[in-house]
Amino acid sequence: MKIISLSTEQAPPISIPLRFFITAPLFLLLAGIMLVSDAGNPFANIHSPTLLAVTHCITLGFMAMIMQGAMQQILPVVVGRAMPIPWLTAWLTFLPLILGTLLLSTGLLLSNPVLLNLAWPLLGLAFITFISASLISLLQAPARNHTKTAILLSILALAGTIALGMLLAHGHANGSILPYAKLTTAHIGLSLGGWVMLLIVGVSYQVVPMFQITPNYPDWLGIGLTPAIFIVLLLSLLPPLFKSELHQVAIITKSIFWFLASCFAVTTLMLQSKRRRRVADATLSFFRLGMVSLICAAVLGFANLFYPDTDRLGMLSAIFFLLGFSISLMHGMLYKIVPFLVWFHLFRSGVKIGVPHMKEIIPENWMWRHLLLHCSTLFAAIFSLWWDMAVWLVSLGLLLQGSILGYALITAILLYQRTLKRIEEI
Repeated sequence: MKIISLSTEQAPPISIPLRFFITAPLFLLLAGIMLVSDAGNPFANIHSPTLLAVTHCITLGFMAMIMQGAMQQILPVVVGRAMPIPWLTAWLTFLPLILGTLLLSTGLLLSNPVLLNLAWPLLGLAFITFISASLISLLQAPARNHTKTAILLSILALAGTIALGMLLAHGHANGSILPYAKLTTAHIGLSLGGWVMLLIVGVSYQVVPMFQITPNYPDWLGIGLTPAIFIVLLLSLLPPLFKSELHQVAIITKSIFWFLASCFAVTTLMLQSKRRRRVADATLSFFRLGMVSLICAAVLGFANLFYPDTDRLGMLSAIFFLLGFSISLMHGMLYKIVPFLVWFHLFRSGVKIGVPHMKEIIPENWMWRHLLLHCSTLFAAIFSLWWDMAVWLVSLGLLLQGSILGYALITAILLYQRTLKRIEEI
């Protein structure tokens, strides 16, 4: 599989993706504060209001914020078609996503139906706008490649995620009689296994070979992986949404999903071992941590299928998938994408002299410190299942990570502005 040519002439203004990226670290700070608002250990109860609030603060406020910002850049550049009316689409997703996430997280934390009823329409507006604009862009795009397929499937999974999420939020707020356990299982599967996993795989097809100087992903994986994951996810919806008698179907589909996820992780690690540049790189280490964590999540998730009464297996799998895999790759991609955007937009403006090298835009030592801190936070989250005081370490880790990431992104933006101003004055 070859890296596709980039349609850089269709790239949106740098302000569009950066507004999403610079906002995301604030939700890590908020998640850290919320985590210690509970007198007990939120990790001891998967249904605790605090854990639900923190999880949605991270998945919506941090992860979805980054993923939506990245999509504003990826669609026009990688698939060759910008979102319709980019500036309006950006604002109609950005502002409702911020307000909706704040209201939803606070409403879950306080079990406040008023806040939940305010949250779900705002989040619905943000995601319906984003999904509609993305589908229009994808269906009109001339590109025919594996990345486009992965993104399209991830958007379809996101549509199902949002439909179920809005139904659950409305039900919690108004006391509707719903099969909450079954709907929640389907909601989690489509969100993490579909929207997050499929988008990460699709973006990795381009980011890993291009930025990490590795061989391309093999054609068999590019052609078959994301459609197979999507089909397995659809089949996995049958047991929770329909008949509980389909227990064997659930075991088979989840086993296949974890196998496919492991194939992606192992293949990525093998490609990284063949990279042409052997210099130590913090962003590469974030990716490797993410892939190792995905394998750990798969092993624990597979074990949990045969020992379903062991709650800690499921919780450990979720921690490795969310904190170890998803967030590690978010950090790694941001530390590559943001310097590239700064360099690219300065260069595209016609500047040929005085443009800083990508390595100069965000200091490498800050990335290494962040990586060490992120590893410590991951280990603290794992130990929190046995040691209540580790929750405070997780909270501190999230607060420090949000601060370091925010500082790094602000540094990059200020450097961009200073360089542009200096060059304009010449």
